[in-house]
Amino acid sequence: MKLQDYTQEMMDEKSFIDMAYTLLSEQNDTMNLYDIIDSFKRIGHYEDAQIENRVVQFYTDLNTDGRFLSVGDNVWGLRDWYSVDDIEEKIAPTIQKFEILDEDDEEDQNLTLLGEDDSEGDVNIPNRTDDQEELNDPEDEHVEDEIEESDLVVEEDDEEIDETYDDDELEDDDELEDEEEL
Repeated sequence: MKLQDYTQEMMDEKSFIDMAYTLLSEQNDTMNLYDIIDSFKRIGHYEDAQIENRVVQFYTDLNTDGRFLSVGDNVWGLRDWYSVDDIEEKIAPTIQKFEILDEDDEEDQNLTLLGEDDSEGDVNIPNRTDDQEELNDPEDEHVEDEIEESDLVVEEDDEEIDETYDDDELEDDDELEDEEEL
C-alpha cells in the first residue's frame, strides 16, 4: 500500500520508521530528514505539536535501524540501494594526511607549519583598539581604595574564628552535625 493512501488512523498506528521505509521505497531516491517529516505531516494532517514526540523517536530509530543509511547532510536512503563498497565510502570518516617533514623541509622559509600563524597578511592589524580598557585604569584603583576604607571585606583565619567560641560550643556543634548525619 502506498503511503499516500494511508488514512489518519493508519498513520497514527504505524511507526514513523516503517512509514519512512515505505516512503523511501516509493520515491526510490534519498530524502532529507525534514522532507520525510514534512511528508508525514502532510499525509497525516499533523500539526508540529502533535508529532513532536514521535519525531524524536523516529530520529533515534532512523540512526539505529539497519535498513537506513545516512549519506550526509541529514539525507537518508535505504541501505539496500548501496553496495558494500559504496557504504564504506559514504560512512568512512575523512582522514587528513600530513606529510612528515624532513630536514630540507624545515629549512624552507616559505613553508608554514601547522599551528604557526601566518602573520604576513596581518601587518595592518593594530595591537590595541580604542574601545579596550587599559589594565592600569585609575578608576579601578579608586574603587579598591573605597573597598579597603569601608571595611566591607574582613579576612579572618579559621584559627581566629575557633578562638572566639568556647570549646563546649564547638563540641555541641559537632554533636549536632553527627545527629544530622544519622
